[in-house]
Amino acid sequence: MKRQSTTVSVLFLLGTLSLAPALLAHDDGPCSYSSVSGDWGFTSSGTRVGVGPVAGVGTATLDKSGNVDGAQTVSFNGIIANETFTGTYTVNSDCTGSLTVVVSSPIAPRTSHLNLMFVSNSKAVRAIFTDDGTTLTMDGKKLD
Repeated sequence: MKRQSTTVSVLFLLGTLSLAPALLAHDDGPCSYSSVSGDWGFTSSGTRVGVGPVAGVGTATLDKSGNVDGAQTVSFNGIIANETFTGTYTVNSDCTGSLTVVVSSPIAPRTSHLNLMFVSNSKAVRAIFTDDGTTLTMDGKKLD
């Protein structure tokens, strides 16, 4: 009887411990500042009113406090600019979020706003720029 009780206790303990990570993940949701923080590579493309076609490639670092900084090379209708940016981002437990960056540029200094959707277990992101006169999308992947 005592041996059966010990076996049941051990099995209960193991079962409870195996559920702990799932319970913690559920409290945080599938996305959090911790899950999306790190170094990212991205491309963007689309159009801007008064400019024409726009395309870019760059890197960004998201920290666990909601800050972002990075650099990119952008083509504004064939005119190339190397830019840097800093800003802030939000991430929600449903993997949506937003990003606001101040871009330092020799051609087009600006503040840009994006709506984000983190996918693939926070290893990729899709975004759309939400500024008037801008039809741009962005795709990013977390760098290993």
